[in-house]
Amino acid sequence: RRGGACCEAAVGSFCPSSGTGRENRNRLRLAMACSLKDELLCSICLSIYQDPVSFGCEHYFCRRCITEHWVRQEPQGTRDCPECRRTFTEPTLVPSLKLANIVERYSAFPLDAILGAQRTPFPCKDHEKVKLFCLTDRTVVCFFCDEPAMHEQHQVTNVDDAFEELQRELKEQLQGLQESERGHTEALHLLKRQLAETKSSAKSLRVTIGEAFERLHRLLRERQKAMLEELEADTARTLTDIEQKIQRYSQQLRKVQEGSQILQERLAEADKHVFLARVASLSERLKGKIHETNLTYEDFPTSK
Repeated sequence: RRGGACCEAAVGSFCPSSGTGRENRNRLRLAMACSLKDELLCSICLSIYQDPVSFGCEHYFCRRCITEHWVRQEPQGTRDCPECRRTFTEPTLVPSLKLANIVERYSAFPLDAILGAQRTPFPCKDHEKVKLFCLTDRTVVCFFCDEPAMHEQHQVTNVDDAFEELQRELKEQLQGLQESERGHTEALHLLKRQLAETKSSAKSLRVTIGEAFERLHRLLRERQKAMLEELEADTARTLTDIEQKIQRYSQQLRKVQEGSQILQERLAEADKHVFLARVASLSERLKGKIHETNLTYEDFPTSK
């Protein structure tokens, strides 16, 4: 029947005497799924049933397919079954809930991803052909090593689509890191400028205070000394605070740049399989390297 050649090519000849028990079970499951797919094809559109219905004989069709078929027969005044050619005067379309449930359960099995993976496969250490990638677990999937139930509810696709999807994800992460890098760079520029302004302001204030106290009497010199000591203490605290912030933002900037370099190296990887095999470790390596620039008013104190 329809689709048989594709299934036979995908599964290969099933031989119980060869391979491990798990391999044979998985091959048998795939063969059964292929056979089931043949029974779930609408004979009009040659695709999996969509809203399957019947109307008096034992054949099923997509509601849309049979409706469009009958519209083309409008001048004849009768309706027929494209399979058995039995005619009906006013047939009633009856939905098949059981068949619809079978189609839904079948659609949850990633057979199309298995049959559609035609690129050069990533090698499995025990088997030659691995054509699938689980986006949920971020790992390649060998159909003969892994039980299908392990990935039944997961997002499974072929390695070509997985490569494109993860490329998009990493590019988005790189964009976020680059934006964070720009934010940290701007913050450091502002802090360094305020560091210079604070030093300049303190120097100017020292001169002003010195000139004023030179004109005062000897009794005021103690007051002069006290004010200068207070100024030096305030300035020291301010400079220390700014320098600590500069050190913190410099460290964060280095981490952001390291994260950017890691992602750029991964994105430059031309070998899709090496890329996919190493992508799972990126999340751990990137921990702590992404920082949001969140400066407050207190981060940039004004000179007084």
